[in-house]
Amino acid sequence: MPCRFKHLLSLVTLVLVSTELFFPISLLAVGHTVSPLAFNLNVEKRDIITETITLTNQTGQQIRLYASVNEVAVDGEGVVEAFVEPSRVDRTNTPTSWIEINRGRIELLPGEVKEVPFTIRMNPNTAPGDYSVFIGFAEGSNQPEASAKVMSGQAPGTLVNLVVDKKQNQFLRLERFVVDKFVTGRGVSEATYILNNPGVVDVVPKGEIIFYDGKGNEVAAVLLNPESVPIPRAESVTYTAIVPNDLLIGKYKAFLSVEYGENLTDTIQDTTYFYVFPLFQLSIIFLVLLILAVLVTLYVHRHFDRDLDDQGAESVALYLKTGLSPEVHHDIDLKKKPIVLVDTHD
Repeated sequence: MPCRFKHLLSLVTLVLVSTELFFPISLLAVGHTVSPLAFNLNVEKRDIITETITLTNQTGQQIRLYASVNEVAVDGEGVVEAFVEPSRVDRTNTPTSWIEINRGRIELLPGEVKEVPFTIRMNPNTAPGDYSVFIGFAEGSNQPEASAKVMSGQAPGTLVNLVVDKKQNQFLRLERFVVDKFVTGRGVSEATYILNNPGVVDVVPKGEIIFYDGKGNEVAAVLLNPESVPIPRAESVTYTAIVPNDLLIGKYKAFLSVEYGENLTDTIQDTTYFYVFPLFQLSIIFLVLLILAVLVTLYVHRHFDRDLDDQGAESVALYLKTGLSPEVHHDIDLKKKPIVLVDTHD
């Protein structure tokens, strides 16, 4: 073999090896396409759904394909992250056991387009949630060889996303939420809320009541329904919660937040206002004010008396004289006879 020919052959080999390093093997070896790329289905227990996958042979020769079904984990954008080992015990949560598809040989002539149906039969005991299955189609001499290519990411396929029983089947309605308008601290003060269940299943409400002071600061919180008392369907239940007795004087806001639901959670919220006037604290304040009033009164009184003394208006000097005073012309002697006046004009 000429040296120049050997050099050319080595160069071609190097190019081919480099190409395989930089491009996925599946893009070089796969001569067929699969559509659609994905199914997004909302299903419920006991559902039976049939869909169709389209295969297209883009080569100039006949190809032989095998289908395989694998459970996969996907990220938030729907991209397959990894294949999941199927459970051999619990078939209620194994989506690969719900897919029925022809696992035999599928032959496609050059340029042929073929539709492959598959059926989803939901298990009646399936737990609600999100499930993803990848139905791959790979060339191979047998089904295990083709399945290995799918598992290694060398074959195209269709992603089937199943959202199981995510419809809300639990409902609650708030009929009333009140707190004692004036909390005095003499007895137990309660927050009362009445919940109605218009649904068809029992509901266990959870949540809390958060108390805020006049400045909007959270000062306390009380758990709702700590005993997990359920609300029977088509009935109403009254719940009570104890208002904290260590609140200071002032206006407060009670914020009710009720959560319910097993698969899908929902929230009911309401707000009410009340006033806190603890009698013990009021008694202390009244006593302090009374003492202050007495002290102020005494202070003002003493200060006023001191001012009168300085001005000489508080007392008047009294002088006493002993003995008889001398007779003067204007003195009247009551012992003398009275003088009679006679009219001389008659």
